[in-house]
Amino acid sequence: MRHNIITTLATATLAATCTVLATVGTAHADPATRLHEGMQVVGQDVAPGTYSTPGPRAEDYGYCFITWLPYKGAKDSEATDMQSYSGASYVRLNAGDVITVEGCVWTLE
Repeated sequence: MRHNIITTLATATLAATCTVLATVGTAHADPATRLHEGMQVVGQDVAPGTYSTPGPRAEDYGYCFITWLPYKGAKDSEATDMQSYSGASYVRLNAGDVITVEGCVWTLE
């Protein structure tokens, strides 16, 4: 009798664990609120909105850049716009923008 109770409890625990794992699935992260170096898609990788920076850091050699690209994977030579920043600045990013960031620390307002 005791063996049957232990087996029943173990089976119930295993079933509950499997249900929780199936419900959780793959985690989906919200878009970041800070721009990172390199290419990112606004609305997917980073949240749309107005970002600010206090300006370039010492390692940015006095400037930082944001380049707008026509699509993800585009080369810098295909850029549709490029802005350089040398002091405290703001930039508005819209969902769907594809950008490449070089330098500065940008945070969502």
